[in-house]
Amino acid sequence: MAGQPRVLIVEDEWLVAEDYSSTLRAAGYGIVGPTPSVEKALALIADTEIRVALLDINLNRETSYPVAERLAECNIPFAFMTGYATYDLPTSLSGRVVVSKPISEAALLATVRQLLVEAK
Repeated sequence: MAGQPRVLIVEDEWLVAEDYSSTLRAAGYGIVGPTPSVEKALALIADTEIRVALLDINLNRETSYPVAERLAECNIPFAFMTGYATYDLPTSLSGRVVVSKPISEAALLATVRQLLVEAK
């Protein structure tokens, strides 16, 4: 659907990624991904229009920090959806939105709405 805000989902747990995707699609958002890796996420950022992003920090044997840094360079708002605490973030990413897992449907939608306000 044209005009839908597009949300990048970076999550390595398939079931969690599908849950986020399903919830967001039902609310009228376009989904980019989901993708389970830094390499694929960076390629999507380079090739796809993205309004906001949701990032799990721990992606198998890597972290999503390079993705977060690229999103910040592109001025694309994002939130970490993770079990990590705010104080676990590197200094360069401190102050970013961190939402603790597990996340409710209402909290997921509220987070995306908040990020979209930042994107304007």
